[in-house]
Amino acid sequence: MSIAVEALSYAWPGSAAGVRGIDLSIAQGEMVAVIGPSGCGKSTLLKLIGGFLAPDAGRVKLGGRDATALPPRRRDLGIVFQAYALFPHMTALQNVAWPLSLRGVARAERSRRAAAMLERVGLSAHAGHRPAALSGGQQQRVALARAMVFGPKALLLDEPLSALDAALRVAMRDEIRRLQQDSGIATLHITHDQEEALSIADRVAVMREGRILQCAAPRDLYARPATRSVAGFVGHANLWDATVLDARTLRTPIGLLAADAAGFAPGSAVAALVRPERVRPGPAPDGVNHFAGRVARDRFLGSFRRLDLAVAGGTVVLETASDTSPEAVHIPQEAVQVLPAD
Repeated sequence: MSIAVEALSYAWPGSAAGVRGIDLSIAQGEMVAVIGPSGCGKSTLLKLIGGFLAPDAGRVKLGGRDATALPPRRRDLGIVFQAYALFPHMTALQNVAWPLSLRGVARAERSRRAAAMLERVGLSAHAGHRPAALSGGQQQRVALARAMVFGPKALLLDEPLSALDAALRVAMRDEIRRLQQDSGIATLHITHDQEEALSIADRVAVMREGRILQCAAPRDLYARPATRSVAGFVGHANLWDATVLDARTLRTPIGLLAADAAGFAPGSAVAALVRPERVRPGPAPDGVNHFAGRVARDRFLGSFRRLDLAVAGGTVVLETASDTSPEAVHIPQEAVQVLPAD
């Protein structure tokens, strides 16, 4: 079953927060992650799709049919919230079987299906344990099993990994992706973790102030952001205000920058984007886009270092695996992206 929202809007009473004119579709078997700053409308969008809020305007369509007026229980959606909301007095098996009980499935059959789902998420040995006896990762898997045991037509995930430690988040995001792909269902994944979104989603949507700025495949979103706001939010970036001098030259705070600016008229205010990993330590072989300076900040991040090189007029951030500290850097012309000024 696919998920689609058309011109969806909702304003929280007495507040400017909400969503405005959202258009988004998720195909069967596809996972779309939504990221954005706190208060941008991510969770509001999920609640509208789940039926927990009624939109002020627009439609929610499930499997091509208008579901805007349907209550949550009739939408056949599996939902996992940040707080797993497991019943503390029930065992893991009983928690997973609960949605089947609500649907009138016979006791023996729901026990069989719940046990099979617990096995699928690797928790058969913990079927008789109550939530208090389970780790955070185990509780998360119980919540996932409960959301999927009745064969939902689509899956909604609202920051399900935010309560876990970093190492466990990595393992569990891969588990979520495996289960989603095995089930072949449309999935909306709300998260504040960019790495999580980029690593497991088929497409990633960036929200800001209730609107989707861009929705694209992870590589495209990172490599070809549509706006300065998207470029600055996704990953690390050198972003400089710039003025187009001609089709090949920008004026920036750090000096003249050779770039492909053919799509912009001379005098246009633009933004120049260079990802830190595209900056090369050492002098430019041809003298183009060469900047001398000194290291103002050095952050060791395991397999690489992120350096701030203070240059005349500003800072150039670069990432390198080298142990030496450069006194100059160069920026390949093809590494510079020219974006419209917000």
